[in-house]
Amino acid sequence: MYDAIVVGARCAGAALAMLLARRGHRVALVDRAVFPSDTLSTHFLWQRGAARLQAWGVLDRLLAHGCEPLAHLSVDFGPVTLRGQGTAVDGIQQTYCPRRTVLDTVLVDAAVAAGAQLFDGCAVDALEWSDGRVTGIRGRQQRSGTRLQLSGRVVVGADGLHSTVARQVAAETYQWRAPLTCVYYAYWSGIQPRQAVFHPRPGRLVLEWPTNAGLTCIYVAWPHAEFRRFRADLERNFLASLALVPGLPDRVASGHRETAFRGTADLPNQYRTSHGPGWALVGDAGHHKDPATGLGMSDAFVSAQLLADALELVFADRRSSATALAAYARDRDAATADGLRLTLRTAALAPVPEPVLAYYAAAAGEPDEVDLILGVMGGAVRFEDVYSRGHISAALSPGSRA
Repeated sequence: MYDAIVVGARCAGAALAMLLARRGHRVALVDRAVFPSDTLSTHFLWQRGAARLQAWGVLDRLLAHGCEPLAHLSVDFGPVTLRGQGTAVDGIQQTYCPRRTVLDTVLVDAAVAAGAQLFDGCAVDALEWSDGRVTGIRGRQQRSGTRLQLSGRVVVGADGLHSTVARQVAAETYQWRAPLTCVYYAYWSGIQPRQAVFHPRPGRLVLEWPTNAGLTCIYVAWPHAEFRRFRADLERNFLASLALVPGLPDRVASGHRETAFRGTADLPNQYRTSHGPGWALVGDAGHHKDPATGLGMSDAFVSAQLLADALELVFADRRSSATALAAYARDRDAATADGLRLTLRTAALAPVPEPVLAYYAAAAGEPDEVDLILGVMGGAVRFEDVYSRGHISAALSPGSRA
């Protein structure tokens, strides 16, 4: 009998398994993948995500795999560019852009080192129930077909947007917003300079991220309604989008594309009810949003910590499961609310309103103000603390920079 069976061994699931195992709980970690394994990702790790890794003693392991901190981040709106680092969280001001083949493996290894039992290459077919409560899982090893049946005090779905656990417990969706964008990306070698830049444009979002092994990830988002047209001639449309950024087509042409394009149009914005008798959801299984702001991995770490703390109270008989998990869900929603708001705004791919663009122009020469703006993007600063009318008006008022 396990204390927790965690279905899904990526950012949220592996982190949760590691945290619970470190506290002495018996944990099974189950994933259909065999690691190292890749998955669709924005790659971006904001300060509050990096701060979690630092607190867990895992950040140095990521650095050892060639994931260098990004010294600066730029947001290029065309007429205005903001350049800074962002607001520090628990002493961490750097951001990172790891490949998921590296990050997920580091987390899985940390979970196993802490004592979690890994069942990789294993597909979960069904949940076990008793008296209306989830009590375990049934699955199979994909290569051998060997059947697997595990029992646990709680089953956690960390298995992504199309979560098997969420489907089988009939988790309800709320705050749902239809997909706003579609995205494709690929990796290039030889691009100089290697820099981290958001390039928002009306109708497009172009991202360039330096990642592991000297590669640069180039990412393009466009309106969801254009998906079929864009995909019909993917490479031509992708490269044509880069022309919206002066100099970028030449820099990309001087490099070499090392991979095929990867992408998706399946990008809903939503929360799911994330707890019930014997079960919980974490990561994208419980909350998913457009990747335009790159918040997914950092949010996964924050949610994993919240759920680990809640389950610790349950396992120690200090709080009922219903009470602790309900508090976890509320705290998760509160911790990600500003990120969802900013994401919906960014993923609309609309022109920046003139008053906001004027604010950005005024802020561009003020490093502290730029770090606040980037802090909202990274989830470290409240949306209202920067984008309220009062703050913008004060920033634009004569003498405000004196």
